Amino acid sequence: MSRFPELRQVEFERFLLAFSRSGTVKFRNNKWVGLNREGKPFVVHVKHGETKKYPPTLVEAVAKDLAVDLTEFQKWYAGKKDA
Repeated sequence: MSRFPELRQVEFERFLLAFSRSGTVKFRNNKWVGLNREGKPFVVHVKHGETKKYPPTLVEAVAKDLAVDLTEFQKWYAGKKDA
């Protein structure tokens, strides 16, 4: 079981923006594409019509691609809730 939470669409977008290179994240053809902080490309495929919630296992897999560990994610997630 993943220790990452399920994210709503707007939370997921903020997550991608927070941990990727500025200005590189785009949503095209049911995919999120961009560059991680190291400049490596990533793609998140989304099933058509299922973009309202992103399950914990997907969030964890994307965090791995973005080189974000659980502690760093939790700190961001807690800060997001306080804002």
